[in-house]
Amino acid sequence: ILAQATIFLKSGSDNQTTPSICLLPQPVSSVSHQSPPITTTMFRKVSLSLAALAALLGQANAADVMKGEWGQEVLGCRCKGRVGTHGYCGYHFHWGSQEDLPWCRTAHGCGQGGLAGSWMHCDPEGVERRLGDDGKLYNAKEFKEFYGKEGKDKWTKNDKYTERRLAKNNKAYTVFEFRDYYVDTWGEAGWVQEWKSAKPEERKANDGKWYTWEEFQKHYDKGAWDKWDAAYQARTEL
Repeated sequence: ILAQATIFLKSGSDNQTTPSICLLPQPVSSVSHQSPPITTTMFRKVSLSLAALAALLGQANAADVMKGEWGQEVLGCRCKGRVGTHGYCGYHFHWGSQEDLPWCRTAHGCGQGGLAGSWMHCDPEGVERRLGDDGKLYNAKEFKEFYGKEGKDKWTKNDKYTERRLAKNNKAYTVFEFRDYYVDTWGEAGWVQEWKSAKPEERKANDGKWYTWEEFQKHYDKGAWDKWDAAYQARTEL
């Protein structure tokens, strides 16, 4: 029985599509159990269809396009940042998101192509983390793995407990704010190194001194959450 070649577009975490081939048998007539004769023309049509699918698959697995603002060749791509959706590096919560590595939408069409625009994998050290119920920091992927279906809601609820670190201006920034502060000078790779070496956020306690979250935990124990929320923060919105 002649099979039909059907394309299924499989959506990945970055909304890029990967075509796959599925051969579906044609339904057998209820009147006759005999298969229709397979002619040379029919073979040619199937061969051409499969060739087109192979070409499409080849395009989907093509190498990254490394280009800059003016179309020039560049060493690496740059995340879009606050411009557009998924512009920062992260494990993004959306339909079909199953990536083991973080990614971001890129500027100037650099990187890999997708239905929603170009993208690239990025440094796991440069993703956002938030405090879990145990008082430790986790990224979105870890929230999703631990809490399952409730991972997204739990992640959203803990927004006010987003990790912050001190920049050279002595202000505490989230990882995305930190990138915005450094990226024009240090580039996409350099700002992550600054983030990795930066000191954790400190807040002012009742005694007038500044302490990290871990120090608040040690001193206040179960009351640390309320004390941390009420403490003065050394930061401004970017």
